[in-house]
Amino acid sequence: MWAAGLGKGQAFDVGRPSATLISALSSMGPPPESDLTALVPGCGRAYDALALARHGYAKVVAVDLSQTACDAAIEELQSSGDPAAAKVEVMCADYFQLDGLAHRAGYDLIWDCTFLCALDPSVREQWATQQRALLSARGTLLACVFPVCEKVGGPPYAMSVPLVRNLLEPVGLVAETIREDLTEAECHRPGAMSGPGGPGTALVAFRVGAA
Repeated sequence: MWAAGLGKGQAFDVGRPSATLISALSSMGPPPESDLTALVPGCGRAYDALALARHGYAKVVAVDLSQTACDAAIEELQSSGDPAAAKVEVMCADYFQLDGLAHRAGYDLIWDCTFLCALDPSVREQWATQQRALLSARGTLLACVFPVCEKVGGPPYAMSVPLVRNLLEPVGLVAETIREDLTEAECHRPGAMSGPGGPGTALVAFRVGAA
C-alpha cells in the first residue's frame, strides 16, 4: 500500500491523530511519571506517536515495516515544528522481530490502531505474544478494535471484542475496561467501515493480570 503511494487521508491514513486516542488520553490523564514510554506498531505517518509525545510520554517508538511509511513519518515529524517530535523515534522494522533484549524494560503504553486488523489471521497469536512481550508489567495495551462486523477477507479483517480478548487473555493480558459506546466526537472516522472510533468499533484497555 505504501509502496504504491499513500496520500494523507487515504485508506488507513486519516491525516491527523486518532480522535479515539485523543479521547482515551484525556480520560487517562497525564502520565503519572515523567519517564514513561509508549510504542506504536504500524505507525504510518506517526500522527498518533506525536500525540503521545505531546501528552507527556518521555519516549515514543513508532514502528512500521514500510521504509516509505517511515520516511513519511520522519517528514511529518520534522515539518510539525513541534518540540515533542524530538521524543519520537521512528523505527523501520518487522514488529515481530523487535529484539526482546533491546526492549526488555517493556513499554508503559502500546497503542494498537488498525494494526491487528491489517495482519493476516495466521499471525494473530504471534501478535498477542509479542504485545505481551513488549508491554511492561505496569503497562497498558490500548486496542482500537476495528472493524466490528461480519465480513470475509481483508485487510481490514473483521474484528470483535471477544476475538481480541481470546487472543490476549491466554498470554496474560486482561481487559480492564471495554468501551463499545464511543460517541461521534470520539470517532476516528464516521461510518461503520471507514475507520476506528465510529460505529463498528470498540476501545479496550488491557493490563497484565491473571486470566
